[in-house]
Amino acid sequence: MNRALLALALALSGCVTTAGVVKRDEGVGLPLLGGAVAADLVGISLSASQVQGYSAGASLATGLAITALDVAIGCLIGACSALRP
Repeated sequence: MNRALLALALALSGCVTTAGVVKRDEGVGLPLLGGAVAADLVGISLSASQVQGYSAGASLATGLAITALDVAIGCLIGACSALRP
């Protein structure tokens, strides 16, 4: 069960990066970027909440940490172009 949750968390943890790769030529719009960040945060936090012994705060912190890493990688490949003036 824990391996399946880990696989699910890893599969869901690349929404911003994937959006940046797929929309590289057109640029990622702000609504898509916001949706990708929200999907990352919710998906990872829900997956982490299934780990035995994790509190709600620990699950949210795990979701925030992995989402921050995904946003950083996504911005390096150009997914955050919508945030530039």
